[in-house]
Amino acid sequence: MRAQISPLSRLQRHARDRGTAVAVMEQGSATDPGSWTSLTWNELLRHVIDGAAGMIEAGVNPGQVVVIRVPTGIRQLELELATRVAGAVPLLLPDHMDPHEVGRLLDEIEVRLVVVDDERRLALLRRAGLTEAQLFECDDRSWERLRSMGLERRKREPDVLLRADAARDRARSGTVLGLPREKSLAWLFRPEASGALSDLTAEDVVLLTGEATDRFTTVVRDAHLQAGCTMAWVESPGQVGAALAHVCPTHVFLDHVAAKGLEDLLVAATIDGAAWHEEPREVLDAASARAAEARLNGRTRKLATDVAALAPWWGGRMRQLDLAHETRIAAAATAAAMAAAPVPVAAPAPVAARSVSLPRRPSTQLDPAFSLAGLPGS
Repeated sequence: MRAQISPLSRLQRHARDRGTAVAVMEQGSATDPGSWTSLTWNELLRHVIDGAAGMIEAGVNPGQVVVIRVPTGIRQLELELATRVAGAVPLLLPDHMDPHEVGRLLDEIEVRLVVVDDERRLALLRRAGLTEAQLFECDDRSWERLRSMGLERRKREPDVLLRADAARDRARSGTVLGLPREKSLAWLFRPEASGALSDLTAEDVVLLTGEATDRFTTVVRDAHLQAGCTMAWVESPGQVGAALAHVCPTHVFLDHVAAKGLEDLLVAATIDGAAWHEEPREVLDAASARAAEARLNGRTRKLATDVAALAPWWGGRMRQLDLAHETRIAAAATAAAMAAAPVPVAAPAPVAARSVSLPRRPSTQLDPAFSLAGLPGS
């Protein structure tokens, strides 16, 4: 397999070429849910390399596994990239997995670090014997503390990340997801996209909607790192309207949950506080029928053209809509987003589910009480 450019090299290149450009944005904070927070590529690089060095200082070695359980957004992206830059493997687990299945998976691999933002997120891991893992409770202060540790480590050893980068497995450095299956045991896999996302450029602005543990959002995040574009990331489909108005994206990526609810989002869409049409569902039905080349009567043809009234809701410059789930309304959404030229709606990005073989844990006596050692100085 051809070696991939490392996450560290990509981050350094983007910081060099587009340092002051916005790398990632998220909506909301505890004090102001309507606000937006962002990091430039320079800021993201500094946070990631300091976080990576801090993980190494705490004992994380290349090839080991780091379980990350924090909310969707900038911190998730920082931790995911820091883990990869440290040469370790980020492992994400969806909340709907069975704790017994999680325990079975984690008991077989070498988990070195568990990162959570809140104690309640440990409930999913209660069946796993992680006596050799450290627990890192990642709130704002502890994240700053870990980065400070990393900065001091980099001052002492300027080449610490270069050595970790050289030791990592370049062909297997991506994020690993846990996948529950209805008729079989849960498994670990690394999603890999085809060239469906390769048209992204550094000048594009991406709106991503969905959870970090979704395979589609995972490959989009990797495409964002490769392209060096701006990415706004929200988790809930209910945030899409506000996000579109704020970031005016060139590309919109919806995970399967948001894609399934796309029709309801379009029906409820407002422009300048008012409904975009008196009969929005009928307009979308007519536009979908026209896209399917169905025979239309005069009224239906008129309704199909009315879908253009929804165009401002998309932000005015969208070039592509990608859905992780097929939906009949996709063609109508495309028509609604048109400005001067048609906007392509891509088929769901092909996502291969490749099973992975992670480092095996040494045979030790497991602690059923789930005893985790804290970080030094925590």
